[in-house]
Amino acid sequence: MTIQSKGARRAPISPFDHIPFTDPGIPTISSPFALLWWMGVNQRRIILSGTVFGIISTLSLAVMPGFLGKAVQSIADHDQKSVDRWALMIILLGVLQAWAGVLRHRRAAGSWIISATRMKQILARKASDLGADLPRLVTTGEVVSVNNNDIERMARGFDNLPRLAGATISFIFVTILLIGSSPKIGILVVICVPLMCLAMAPIIGPLQERESEQRRRLGIASGLAADTVAGLRVLRGIGGEKAFVARFKDASQDVRAAAVRTAQSRSLLQALQIILPGVLVLVVIYAGGTLVASGDMKVGELLSFYGYSAFLVLPIRVILETAQRLTSAVVSARRVIHLLGIDTINQWGKNESPDTSAILKDRQSGLEIRPGEILVVVSDNPLVADDLCDRLGGYAKADEVILGGLPLSTFTREAVRTAIFVQEKDPSILSGTVGSIFSVKHSARISLDQAIEAASAHDILDSLDGEGLSAEVVERGRTLSGGQRQRLALARTLFVDAPIIVLDDPTSAVDAHTESRIASRISQIRRERTTVIFSNSPLILDQADRVVLLIEGKVKVEGTHDYLLDHSLDYRNLVTRGA
Repeated sequence: MTIQSKGARRAPISPFDHIPFTDPGIPTISSPFALLWWMGVNQRRIILSGTVFGIISTLSLAVMPGFLGKAVQSIADHDQKSVDRWALMIILLGVLQAWAGVLRHRRAAGSWIISATRMKQILARKASDLGADLPRLVTTGEVVSVNNNDIERMARGFDNLPRLAGATISFIFVTILLIGSSPKIGILVVICVPLMCLAMAPIIGPLQERESEQRRRLGIASGLAADTVAGLRVLRGIGGEKAFVARFKDASQDVRAAAVRTAQSRSLLQALQIILPGVLVLVVIYAGGTLVASGDMKVGELLSFYGYSAFLVLPIRVILETAQRLTSAVVSARRVIHLLGIDTINQWGKNESPDTSAILKDRQSGLEIRPGEILVVVSDNPLVADDLCDRLGGYAKADEVILGGLPLSTFTREAVRTAIFVQEKDPSILSGTVGSIFSVKHSARISLDQAIEAASAHDILDSLDGEGLSAEVVERGRTLSGGQRQRLALARTLFVDAPIIVLDDPTSAVDAHTESRIASRISQIRRERTTVIFSNSPLILDQADRVVLLIEGKVKVEGTHDYLLDHSLDYRNLVTRGA
């Protein structure tokens, strides 16, 4: 509870004060309609209050033609008191309609914001739960498309509900008034409106399919764009940027063609929303004019009759607009469900105490890693080495790797991540300051300065115009060279000082002198800690306690670097490049 000083004014409570949510809840993802229903139930208070104001606002608008007709009839009858009375009633009704309309709109916007916030939190939680599995299971473009477009469209499916309730009730109210004035015309309206809605129903199905296809192609194009931008430096180096840009152009044209097909269905639906109600109004007014001509209706009643007829366009358009928004919401919900329904690659256990002083073994390759050693693995196939790194870190087939006699899959994911730290061949450097790169859970055994020194990264800090750790790093560290990114990532890995670390070719982008320094310093800083390095570099191999050679993904021979040079032709050819 906030303590408020005496005399201070309390700030107004906003309907958005409770977002973001402490717990956004567990969504129902059995079907798009089930997900949308779950979202609606979880914000029923704001939807119901908005509905009340929507009904008041729309009914006030529906009643207005009757008040205007009474005022005009009073003028025709030269009844000044009646004119004044009805004028005051019109003003009060207008104020009521404006007040209720503002509150209805506020709650509609609130419903949209709350829905979007809740789903974005759920999506972020899912991404966090998937962790490193996410980029392996779904493209970045699809995640961005779902987060930016589909959640927005789902949320938009709710902000029209208060208007829909008001439109439906006011339509019934006006229809009853029309039947009271002219039963034939009122019954005509009751019959024609459902027929108009049914006439537009066949368009909604194809619209759903076309929107779904457009979103799918948009996700593909977004993924291509992200990949092209991320690899632009490499593409320019090999002259491949034109080919990738051409691929993106083709994907963009696919999106454009799909968007045109969607727009054709949507424009037809919108045209019918205007034409059909307009025809109905013309028919109703013609019938009303006939009644005036025959003397069965007064001029004031004709004005009211016209106003009621014209008003009927509004609820019909709101109903059809809501149907269109809900169509988009269903399409988007289907894509969100697909993302939320993705399972992790591994099914983790509950054991939280892995024995990091025991042997780590990969059953698929036969590789055994002894505690406290610096092991360097040489592979004839880099892709096989990458897969082995993923398995050792528990990122793929965790049941194939044994630690202390137990598969990694029997431990919790958090326990495995704490025990085993894997640095990829192309490590990620997130945007922020250089210092934020090292904002990680780490051991007290290694200081930050020692980690930076071991990775030979002090020169990077010195080159940042004296800003050092406070210097800004842009997205993916693209202003840094490949060697600088590698060394900063290595410094981060050494600073974490996990009991077991796995380094996938950590010096591939640095020069030989720097690599030599890094190799000797790693062997010093990681002494008596389990360290696995995948590398074919003689400078790294010379520092190893043990070297293992993998041929076609299986352990073929092991020993020291010098021993294998003398006793394994395959090893010598790989390490010396056949020299």
